[in-house]
Amino acid sequence: MQKKMRHPLFVVVLVLFTCSTWADNLLVERAGHTTVLSKQEKIDEEITRPPSDIFNIIKYRTELGEMPAYLSQPKLTENEKRPAIIWLTGGFPTSSPGDYLWTKIDVDNEQSARVYRDYGIVMMFPTLRGGVKGNPGVVEQFYGEVNDVISAGKYLRSLDYIDPERVYLGGHSTGGTLALLVAEATDIFAGVISLGPTANHYGKKRANFVWNDKEIYLRSPNNFLSYITKPTYIIEGEFGNAGSIEDFQQRLQGKPNNKVKTALVKGANHFSVIHPVNSIFAQAIAGGELNVLSIDEKNELEPAYLSFAQQVQQTTDLRILANLRSQGLKLEGKQQVRSYFYARNKDSLVAVVAQAKAQGMLVTAISQEKSENGSTYFMTSLSKQIDITALQSLFELSHSFKQIADENELYYDYWTIGSK
Repeated sequence: MQKKMRHPLFVVVLVLFTCSTWADNLLVERAGHTTVLSKQEKIDEEITRPPSDIFNIIKYRTELGEMPAYLSQPKLTENEKRPAIIWLTGGFPTSSPGDYLWTKIDVDNEQSARVYRDYGIVMMFPTLRGGVKGNPGVVEQFYGEVNDVISAGKYLRSLDYIDPERVYLGGHSTGGTLALLVAEATDIFAGVISLGPTANHYGKKRANFVWNDKEIYLRSPNNFLSYITKPTYIIEGEFGNAGSIEDFQQRLQGKPNNKVKTALVKGANHFSVIHPVNSIFAQAIAGGELNVLSIDEKNELEPAYLSFAQQVQQTTDLRILANLRSQGLKLEGKQQVRSYFYARNKDSLVAVVAQAKAQGMLVTAISQEKSENGSTYFMTSLSKQIDITALQSLFELSHSFKQIADENELYYDYWTIGSK
């Protein structure tokens, strides 16, 4: 009797081991499993109409039926073949349509990735199952959406003005997570750019599926990195979701895949990393005639961000100077340049005080304040006397303020001259 009970269990274990051993992509891993959703999410908002000179709304066919997508409208020469990229924006649901995809916003949070269009690369923003009014299916959160993105990729590859061997995939935040899962499920994309993804899932509170090990496992890209066969970059800012990058790196140490590169960009956060990194990839995609995406993380990505961040910071500094001048302040000689730092708890400012003093700054005592809604916060100010006419000294001090704020993940008021 005991032997009869052991035999079926052995068979089940053997079958699971065999399936896992011979699976060659995420779709094979998911074969035979039907996701179980705890709620049926379906967005009931119409797709926003884009400017006709920037995007058209097209329909691409999926296993559930047709779904709309934005497709950019480049000016083409006869018989021209362009590279293209599908871009998946973040948030819940992932890849939501809207005017933010064509309205210019600050480059320190440029989620539309418009730099690809600027380089003449055709861009497609697909809506996904349940993600807009009229779409078939419901939101599955990183499950059936994988199939939708693959269908969008096949549509893009079929267009006569697109080079099918130069179709790429990218995304940010939840879009980066989905892009990574797609990279693990198919080889139709020439390369994949995953910015700020999570290694596992986003937590039980976010989940719209039955929370169990199998469902989480099949939605977590960290489990399937070995299936990636095309150049794939997993990138995050130092002050973003760095823990996930470390999880990916740890997994790759145990099971290397030379097609997968990771980078934690020093000085960047979850949003400021988008534009400078995409600028590097856009330049590489636009200039490459072959379907080879090769970026040096240390020698290209990190310097690109530092240069970008410096330009943004110095532009902001000059704007502050211009504003102070317009208020009648004389910008000459030695002046006390001051910045205010804020935190929810007092302990968060202790490290700030120590860092500032080590850099020769004056620091005011940490004070407890009340906001307009009655909540408590803590504040201190850092200052240093410099020659205000020496712009390089001002730029360096401004950079120090920002660096202290970033390292301690605190809000600060850039800087002013004197006191408020």
